[in-house]
Amino acid sequence: MHSPPVSAARTSPTWPAAGRHLSRLAHGLLVTAVVWGAFAFGGVYPWAYWPLAIVAQIVAIVGLWLPRPAGYRELDLSALAVSLAAFLVATIIQLIPLRLSTLATLSPLTPEIVTQLDPMVRIGLAGSHPLSIEPTKTLVGLAVVASLAFFVVGAARLLSIAGANGTARAIAVVGVLLALTGIIQQPLFNGKIYGFWTPLMAGEPYGPFVNKNHFAGWMLMGLPVTLGLLCSQIARGMRGVRSGFREKLLWLSSPDASRIVLLMGATALMVVSVILTMSRSGMGAAALAVLVTAVLTARKQDTRAKKIVSITIVAAVVVIAVAWIGASSISERFARANWREINNRKGAWADAIGIAKRYPLVGTGLNTYGVATVFYQRYDLEQHYAQAHNDYLQLAAEGGLLLGIPAVACIVALAVAIRRRFTQEVSTTAYWIRAGAVTGICAMALQETVEFSLQMPGNAFLFVVLCAIALHRTPERRQTRDRLTEVRI
Repeated sequence: MHSPPVSAARTSPTWPAAGRHLSRLAHGLLVTAVVWGAFAFGGVYPWAYWPLAIVAQIVAIVGLWLPRPAGYRELDLSALAVSLAAFLVATIIQLIPLRLSTLATLSPLTPEIVTQLDPMVRIGLAGSHPLSIEPTKTLVGLAVVASLAFFVVGAARLLSIAGANGTARAIAVVGVLLALTGIIQQPLFNGKIYGFWTPLMAGEPYGPFVNKNHFAGWMLMGLPVTLGLLCSQIARGMRGVRSGFREKLLWLSSPDASRIVLLMGATALMVVSVILTMSRSGMGAAALAVLVTAVLTARKQDTRAKKIVSITIVAAVVVIAVAWIGASSISERFARANWREINNRKGAWADAIGIAKRYPLVGTGLNTYGVATVFYQRYDLEQHYAQAHNDYLQLAAEGGLLLGIPAVACIVALAVAIRRRFTQEVSTTAYWIRAGAVTGICAMALQETVEFSLQMPGNAFLFVVLCAIALHRTPERRQTRDRLTEVRI
């Protein structure tokens, strides 16, 4: 049976093969970008993050251009798209030149800062300036955010057509390779990443990341997806296996059992790599991700035996990882923290809050926090804080209400759309992959209260991939296949 024609361009008999080739190409680019973002030092340098932005645009265009296959129901992401567009428009408003008198009305302190930063304004040759105190930096931020906003919509549609299983498996594989890189490099570290690259910025490198907390941030997204795959495989385990000890023993040599063992090993390696970073934020958020997975397992697995097996396996992986590192080392790391000062972040947060209070309506401009602290930093003056170590406070300082309101709208629209996908889900496999993606999103949201991992473009790219997985609709053919599998069980 042929799908009904949509347009003249879509009735070509070569379309099915062309569509498959395009979707595979886009998926290959997506996975390549995930690898690049992780191993190219988190994508922190311009030569690394601009290719990510370009790939995001290509994947988005392909995802939105692909014609609908038979049985495909179009995604409704209108509320999210409108919210993202509102955020981008608000950022563009920060770049529109305004008369200095108007600028003083909207943001009274901006003219004083601009006079010191812009020689043309200082000598009176420029009578206007944008709301952003450093428009060049805001323009870069706008370009990157716009590419990711476009990407999340296009990638969600691409995965709705092609499926998200392959993407989830690719994330697990990249996570294992990244974990091995960090674990192997740690005892051999000579001050150079990969043995040859000297970081341009100060930090505590781990693996290919200049900052160990940012490595942990990547793992906080990759680990839950891998756990989701593991729970999915357990949920499908022993399908069609007859009762009896012999049959169950023989099942242990099956491909399904082998995949469970491989996923257990992958999960253990990723947990070990997070613990070895000794990142308190990473370990805390990872513990929460594991706990959420255990709770979901207790509620979602369809038989008591599978619930027990799932929880036992997840717990065993964590226990093995902790035993490998040593519980005393972990507890000592947390004991050394200065909790009264939130491990020396309280002052940085106070500076961010101070800037937000000075620029409550329009902010200092997206991506300008490091410039603003040149004038307003009051804490720990021996070093310059280019980040607030809390991305929510930093956004408040850079965007004020102008960016803050559409940002909240984006979060609400994303949460509503994801909840709708869960209520529509009938595929067990897709449920666990989606649950893993959502758990990764929440783990990263938690870490962002004390870190700035999402300012690493490679992490931001993976975060948007997880959002696309959470938003996608399971292809009809996959739902049908999973239902038939469940009937056979």
